[in-house]
Amino acid sequence: MDKIEDEIKPISNNPINVEELNNIFGEPFLEKEKNLKNKSLFGKLNTYKIFRCIIKTNEDLRQEQFATQLINEFYQIFKLENTGCWLNTYEIISTGKNCGLVEMVNNSLSLDQLKQKTNHISLKDFYINYYGKGNVDSLIYKKAMNNFVSSLAGYSLVCYFLQIKDRHNGNILIDNEGHIIHIDFGFLLSNAPGKGLKFENAPFKLSKDMVECLGGVKGKYFMEFRKLLKKGFLAVHKHRHKIVILVEMMWCGHGKQLECFEMGQETIDALKARLNPKEYISKKNIVKLVDNLIGQSVDNWRTKWYDIFQYYVQGIFY
Repeated sequence: MDKIEDEIKPISNNPINVEELNNIFGEPFLEKEKNLKNKSLFGKLNTYKIFRCIIKTNEDLRQEQFATQLINEFYQIFKLENTGCWLNTYEIISTGKNCGLVEMVNNSLSLDQLKQKTNHISLKDFYINYYGKGNVDSLIYKKAMNNFVSSLAGYSLVCYFLQIKDRHNGNILIDNEGHIIHIDFGFLLSNAPGKGLKFENAPFKLSKDMVECLGGVKGKYFMEFRKLLKKGFLAVHKHRHKIVILVEMMWCGHGKQLECFEMGQETIDALKARLNPKEYISKKNIVKLVDNLIGQSVDNWRTKWYDIFQYYVQGIFY
């Protein structure tokens, strides 16, 4: 199967343009904000602030807003228990039944854009060349890798607990500090792409590209990822009632109006089972469960072929 994938994977033999690589994120947002503030008639006001957002119409954003509220709660749990897991808590505001505002994630681009702009560079090579300037011992490279590990752990847990699907590279961002950030939460809890086909059955996305960036399954960064995943899982298990109550409130208020509740009460029961796996109730056994989840996710063949499908159908690079 690996041989087949290598044959159809979109790869360019063109060399990487170093100058383009260094400018891949464009002008930093703080510099843009500063320039606009200097030109604005209101720039001297203490309350002056620029908020970058996408105005959406003809789209129900209630589920998207619900997802970001849950992600924010996960992040508060991670911080409370000092797990080291990281999440981006950008906002989505549903202002009506079919309209709303989506905050833009500054200084970032999707993994799909990264692949297209750099002749399909691997994540490993990107981190070494962009952050480390070729030096894996540099402090900037190490900080970027730590950011990658902490954000990968945080979003892996969120994707597992909330069953977030459609995780192709168009829905995963990378920022100029090395964090990965997930966006687009149209499929979570019980609904999935493909009219319920649920092709993505891995607990979370942990592609071959990501594993190689971590130094392989025996690399030090992968070991740190595994450690953070266990700490984060135990923290969420401890504060699981905070997640459950938010989901139950939304279920009571909206019911099956939101597609994520298409399975009804079974959706809530399944979430509770993931948050509190009775057969793994002890700390020791939960650690084993996390190791099992990682094993299922590493270079999962369904994840791999979902990315291939998205490339041929929508042109999304992987």
